[in-house]
Amino acid sequence: MSASSGDTDFESARALFLDGVQMYEAGRFADAEQRLQASLALLPGRTSTLVNLGATRRALGRPADALTALEAALAATPDDADAWCHHGLACGDLGRDHEAATSFTRALTLAPHPSARYHLAVTLNRLRRHAEALDTVQPLLDADDPRAASAWMLAGQTLQSLGRHDDALAPYRHAFALDPTLGRAGTLLAQLLQDQGRTGEALAVLEAAIAAGADPEINRYLLSGLRGTEPPAQAPAAYVRGLFDPYADDFDEHLVQALHYRGHEAVVQAAATAHGHQRWRNVLDLGCGTGLCGPLLGPLTDRLEGVDLSPTMLERAHAGGTYDALVQSDLVTHLLGTAQRHDLVVAADVFIYVGDLMPVLVGVRRVLDAGGLFVFSIESTDAAAGMVLLPSLRYAHSERYVRTCAQAHGFVVVEVRPTVLREEQQRPIDAMIVSLRLAA
Repeated sequence: MSASSGDTDFESARALFLDGVQMYEAGRFADAEQRLQASLALLPGRTSTLVNLGATRRALGRPADALTALEAALAATPDDADAWCHHGLACGDLGRDHEAATSFTRALTLAPHPSARYHLAVTLNRLRRHAEALDTVQPLLDADDPRAASAWMLAGQTLQSLGRHDDALAPYRHAFALDPTLGRAGTLLAQLLQDQGRTGEALAVLEAAIAAGADPEINRYLLSGLRGTEPPAQAPAAYVRGLFDPYADDFDEHLVQALHYRGHEAVVQAAATAHGHQRWRNVLDLGCGTGLCGPLLGPLTDRLEGVDLSPTMLERAHAGGTYDALVQSDLVTHLLGTAQRHDLVVAADVFIYVGDLMPVLVGVRRVLDAGGLFVFSIESTDAAAGMVLLPSLRYAHSERYVRTCAQAHGFVVVEVRPTVLREEQQRPIDAMIVSLRLAA
C-alpha cells in the first residue's frame, strides 16, 4: 500500500468515526454503529473506535455485543479509563455487578473519572454495600459541581438504604435545587416528606416537580393520594417497579417479620377451604413477587405459574424453585393475552396497587375454568366511592364494590372474610380475603 493510500484510509476512517460519534449523540444509534464498524474496517483495532462502538451497542440494548468491542479495546490498551467505565456499564446491564464494580474501580485507579465514581456507587448500592457507596459518592458532593445533582440524589437514596431517612432530606433538597429538571429527586423528596407526615411540604414539592417536567403520571398519582382526589385506575407501572425492584433481597424478611404480614397464608387457606382441600390442576399467582405463595401452593397443584412486573422479584421467585413458569408482565396484559387456563387464580396483597378491579375480573374470567376460584386480598374501606387511594398510596376497596364487580362479570361470592394482613407503624391494617367462584 502506498503512503498516499494509507493517508486516504486514515482520513476516511476518521471521517466515519466522527460521523458515528455525531450520530450517537443525536440518538441515531443504528446509523452510528454502521459508521463505526466501517471505520474499524479501515483502521482495525483502533481503541477509541472500539470504545464508542461498545457504547453504541449498549444504547441499542446489546450489552453482550458491547463487551466484545470493549474487551478488544482493553486488550489493545489496558489502561484506557473510558473503556473500563463502559465495560462496567455493560457488565451492570447483564446483572454482573461484581465484575462491574471491579471495572469501575479499575477506571478510577487510572484517572479521576466522575462517571466511573458515580456508577461504582450505584453498583455498590445494588450489592447492598451502602456504606461503601456513600464513601464512594462523597468526592462528587465535595466538588459541588452544578452538574452533580444526580450524585446528590444518589446520596439521598443511599442514606435511605442505610435507614438514615432524616439525613436523606438535605441531599434530595440540594439535588432538586441544583437541577429542578431532575424530577426524580423531587419525587423521592416528596415521598420521604409524606412518610414523615409533612403532607403540605410534600404537596409543594410534587407541584414543583411536575412544573419542572418530572414524570407526570407518577407525580399525579402521588398527588391524588395526598389530596384525596379521584384516583387513577391503578398505580403507574414505573412506580410499582421502582418500589419493588430494589426491595427484592429484603422483601420477605421485612414484610413477614417486621410488618407481621400473613396475607399469603390467609389467601391460600381461604382457597383451600373453598375447594374442599382438593388438589388443583393449574394455578396462577398474580403479582407473585418473590414467591411467598409458592411454597404454600406448590404442593397443592400440578402446575404453578406466577406473573409480576418486577424482574428482580421474579429472580427471587425463580430461585425458590416452586414455580413451573414465571412471566414478567402487567397483570391485565397477561390475563388478556395468555393461552393458559387455570382452575385457581390468587392475588395476595396485589390490589393495593390496583384501584379499578373491573379489568382484572374481565381478564380472570377469560383464563379461569368454569367453576374455578379467584381468591384475593384487599385493604378495606367504608368509603361511599367504593375504591379510594389512601395517603399511604395504597388502594382500599369496600365489600359492596367487590360484590358489584363480581356480579357484573359472572362470579359468585363464596366468602368475604375480614382479617388483618399486616401492621403499619404498629397499627393493624384492616383487610378482607375475598373468594369468588366463576359460575358454570
